[in-house]
Amino acid sequence: MKDKLKGLMVGLTIGSLVAGSTVFAGTNMKLNVVLENVKYMFNGVEKQSSQSIIYNGQLYVSASSFAKNSGQDFTYDGKNKTAWVGKKEGTFKYLSDISYARTDKAAAAFHLNKWINVGDPTKAYSGEFRIADNKYLHGIGLENLFFMSNKGSGSIEYNLNGKYKKLTGFVGIDDHSKDSENPGTVKFIADGKEIYYSSEMLGGDLPKEVNLDISGVLKLRIEFTTTGEDYRSSTMIDFVEAKLFQ
Repeated sequence: MKDKLKGLMVGLTIGSLVAGSTVFAGTNMKLNVVLENVKYMFNGVEKQSSQSIIYNGQLYVSASSFAKNSGQDFTYDGKNKTAWVGKKEGTFKYLSDISYARTDKAAAAFHLNKWINVGDPTKAYSGEFRIADNKYLHGIGLENLFFMSNKGSGSIEYNLNGKYKKLTGFVGIDDHSKDSENPGTVKFIADGKEIYYSSEMLGGDLPKEVNLDISGVLKLRIEFTTTGEDYRSSTMIDFVEAKLFQ
């Protein structure tokens, strides 16, 4: 019965769009839209054809329908206003959003969630983290200063106080410094014991997945290091989508 009511409500909404060409958003703004018949192809196979909204040259479709036709699970968490495509994870906090205990950055600088004025001061760069053409909105980035980029290093520590069970994310060299010849590494140390070492990474390499058991860990230390002989440009190392699960 509930599914039938959902279908009726959607039908009424589409009917009002056809009649008035106007939709009222949650902020009470009027948006002029166009409805067009669109054929949806997934990996060369037609899955559906339906009337879809075109607004400002962009196509808007049902997220659940698009995900499921792509072979992905879809879940919408209304309480937290979060849509999950694929695997839904448990409750987590972004590492970059909690307070760190201290940093050690003698020849480097840390950046949280985006780069701000990195590299040569005459042409400083600001922007999102990117590894192998993939964009990330959350994470920790270390910039080895351009005049010391062959031996820059730094560490950042967090007091976890045994509150978390798992740490996940990806490490890699940021695309903005992908032409640097200096390899970079990331090491994770939990209560004085090494629990992960990335091995050497170069620009253009795919990100390496990090999935660590941190049950009972009191203090987490993350060390970023580069080596090599290239003094020409900064080397930037990312730890992105870093999530702490309780």
